[in-house]
Amino acid sequence: TLFIIEDTTPPSIDTPASDQTVECDGAGNQAELDAWLANNGGAEASDICSGVNWFNDFTGLSDDCGATGSATVTFTAIDDCGNSSTTTATFTIEDTTPPVIDPGASDLTVECDGDGNTSEIDAWLNSAGGAVASDVCGGVTWSNDYDGFTVDCEGISSAVVIFTATDDCGNTST
Repeated sequence: TLFIIEDTTPPSIDTPASDQTVECDGAGNQAELDAWLANNGGAEASDICSGVNWFNDFTGLSDDCGATGSATVTFTAIDDCGNSSTTTATFTIEDTTPPVIDPGASDLTVECDGDGNTSEIDAWLNSAGGAVASDVCGGVTWSNDYDGFTVDCEGISSAVVIFTATDDCGNTST
């Protein structure tokens, strides 16, 4: 009589992998991603006959706005006999931080040239009033709400302009 002991039971996923969302650091959030992958997304598995080895199918992050992205990863627990179980989770890099403006826009006062001071106003508008914006997760574009001058009772023309810095993910600062 031959007595054979087989292991045909896959490992048990005791704790499934968990999604993780992190704020964009502009450098791919590599340390956080590596830690999440090394920890199997927080998954834990056991097997009654042997130890468990982990593998995953991570190949890269999607290319979303700025330096954001995500990856859905399947973590596979394999026992010594080749039986396996899987759990899946998503790692996401998001950008919810608006651009930083420093310095802010400066007022512009010019002497009337009789032709509307178009070149001076255009230069001021195109430079966002001298404001500088930066964003750790991507590029910044400027817009403004300039729609012409109002003239007060003393004949002085003026306009209040709001300059808006928008990052690649749509976050804004004014």
